[in-house]
Amino acid sequence: MPAAARVAALDIGSNSIHLLVAEADGTGGYRVLAREREMVRLGKSALGRGALSPRALRDGLEAILRMTTLARLKGAGRVEAVATSAVREATNGDVFLDQVRALTGVEVRKLTGAEEGALVFRAVRHAVDLGRGWTVLVDVGGGSTEWCTARDGTLRAVRSLEVGSLRCATWLDGDPPATAALEKLRRRIRERLARVRPPARVERVIATSGTAACCGDLADHFSGRERALPVGGLRELRLRELVEVVARLRTLTRREIASLPPVDEPRAGSILAGAVLLEELARRAGADRIYLCDRALREGLLLEALGAPAADGGAAPSARRRQVAELAQRAPAMVGHATQVARLAVRLFDLTAPVHNLGVREREWLEHAALLHDVGYSVHFQRHHKHSLYLISTAGLDAFDPREIEIVAHVARYHRGAAPKRRHASFAALERWQRVTVRRLSALLRVANALDRTHAARVVELYAALVKRKPVVVEVLSPYDVSLELAAARQAAELFEEVFERRIEFRPGLERPRRRRA
Repeated sequence: MPAAARVAALDIGSNSIHLLVAEADGTGGYRVLAREREMVRLGKSALGRGALSPRALRDGLEAILRMTTLARLKGAGRVEAVATSAVREATNGDVFLDQVRALTGVEVRKLTGAEEGALVFRAVRHAVDLGRGWTVLVDVGGGSTEWCTARDGTLRAVRSLEVGSLRCATWLDGDPPATAALEKLRRRIRERLARVRPPARVERVIATSGTAACCGDLADHFSGRERALPVGGLRELRLRELVEVVARLRTLTRREIASLPPVDEPRAGSILAGAVLLEELARRAGADRIYLCDRALREGLLLEALGAPAADGGAAPSARRRQVAELAQRAPAMVGHATQVARLAVRLFDLTAPVHNLGVREREWLEHAALLHDVGYSVHFQRHHKHSLYLISTAGLDAFDPREIEIVAHVARYHRGAAPKRRHASFAALERWQRVTVRRLSALLRVANALDRTHAARVVELYAALVKRKPVVVEVLSPYDVSLELAAARQAAELFEEVFERRIEFRPGLERPRRRRA
């Protein structure tokens, strides 16, 4: 891989310095090669127009030198670096960046709050389907919070607020703090949040940053449950759980907080203030829950460097479709065939709707399974259907619910070979409704796959005649000889007939009329 195809994103934040090294994968996404994080806490001395302390300067420079060296060892052709509120506000921020440039050769860009928010939003939108309606995205940093509003997946506005976990921690006295100190902190936060006016109806509030993730981990820890898994790229944190986190933390000293498994030593002094801030942000948006996303500024910076569409460039492509397309590229020689099979599968799904009685979400699962059914060729052509099951199941498709991934993976697995059976361990482990869905969608996918038996995309269109209690007759239109496709479809129809208790017949349709040249 040429170095120019690899990029490093360096995020010099108020709390932490992050590095992400990745390479473009050719589908609008990227593959991560390295991640690094170090909590230097530049903002501890710099926020509020102060100066970066000598220790912060030293620790920051050492961390950046290590990270830029790692980036180059990983083959990064360039390092895109940005600095946020701590450096932006520090009286010696420019001196620090001059030292970074002299030591590493990297030019660091100081971001405005609006630029910071737009990059964070870009990262989240790349990973998450935001759906319809209004979304409020809050990125809780050490020195500032970026409040982004979006409608139907399109960024509408960004407000940068001078409230962050480190800044708020400087406003909170006591260890542990008294009730009066906590209420004083809430009043100061609310004064600053009064500057933003949320939409009248907010469909979802998404929070990013280490502070938000730590609050989610603490909610799981205090409730005694396993760490929640992301669903559609998001973890849910209910407001009442966040209130409980604040209530538990306020009784503990910083030393006791540092001993909690989800909290590391540097964050112990600011996590209570950060949790209060997150609670007040949720209340300001009128939400009874927050969705946590692990994407942040560094991922947005990386996408910018790789040329991904800007966050305000209109409706984003579906994150689910993008992730499926990225995985399909694991077997690039099969993408054309998979695209044709997916087209035929959803067409067959639509034509036979009165037979299978499935809905929109099942149609989407069928299309994704069709696009991925041959991804197992990237492992080996023999038993490739089983390799597809494994690859889809372990690919980290975080825009999907885990139960959806199980269905898509099994439908892809059963596009050929033995039909779904209870003696197959992974199939038997599915819930009953999943097994029923897999059998129905597999029956359709087998036929669609057969209709591209030659991998030449010869079938142009499908039509069907459905008469009650009579065979389903599928007319296959093509200007080419499709005898191989028809024979394969008749052979693949066994599962369809078993599952739906209807015979299905295939016949060649009329050739499309060709226009005469003028």
